[in-house]
Amino acid sequence: MDKISSLVGRYSFRARVFFNGVFCDANSFPEDPAAGQLHLIRSGPVVFRQDGAEPLRVDEPAMVFYPRGSAHTLEIPDGASAILLCAHISFEDGGANPLARALPDRLYQPLNEMGALRQTLELLFTEAASPSQGREVILDRLCDVLMVQVLRNEFDKGEMSVGLLAGLADRQLSLALAAIHERAHEPWQLTSLARLACMSRARFTEHFRNVVGMPPGEYLTRWRIGMAQNLLRKGLPVKVVSAQAGYTSAPAFTRAFTTMVGCSPRQWLKEAAPA
Repeated sequence: MDKISSLVGRYSFRARVFFNGVFCDANSFPEDPAAGQLHLIRSGPVVFRQDGAEPLRVDEPAMVFYPRGSAHTLEIPDGASAILLCAHISFEDGGANPLARALPDRLYQPLNEMGALRQTLELLFTEAASPSQGREVILDRLCDVLMVQVLRNEFDKGEMSVGLLAGLADRQLSLALAAIHERAHEPWQLTSLARLACMSRARFTEHFRNVVGMPPGEYLTRWRIGMAQNLLRKGLPVKVVSAQAGYTSAPAFTRAFTTMVGCSPRQWLKEAAPA
């Protein structure tokens, strides 16, 4: 499985369209740690405002995406109107999701600069204008597709500085990350991971922290606990989950899980089940 597919399969997200049509007012979006906001502009003008950043005016078809739910305001100038499609992108674990953290705080792409993403965006605009039944479901699914393409596009450009995608784009770190992702159950040590990356322990630790944004040991633990959460949701018992996540015993897994999440696996599952 390729790198982006394995990540999307592990770190899930879901798109839900909440506005589709003509807009001629203003709307403020408070900070939302649980979901990002995707704004697709079919026709402008639209002005986006965010504390600490210059206002962004969009007149042509484009995409504006706030992956970590940063507070922002969307305004239509007096006397004008715009055609918009807006969606909430709910990442599992919210802003802590590595996919959300790997993207910039705000991503702006004009339609004429989107390459392969342009076809998906045009499909979205066409479906949004259609009165056919099933439109809402199709729009949600197309937003899902667009998000995967956005991640692939950022990965291919190689412009990420810190984060999981940057690590996967790094020729040496990607070897260690792939091993963790594909064989999390193995008894990985710093030495064995550094050997996979063809680096010394000290150099590997420093480079990993600088590129991915956390030490290798913390990343390994986060990946294992995240994988365990998916297995727990599927109904597997704690003893089985602990082994598949790379822990030598259920008590050791429970201690690591509690330290990372703040509650035991069974308590977490009980609280997560309604969501």
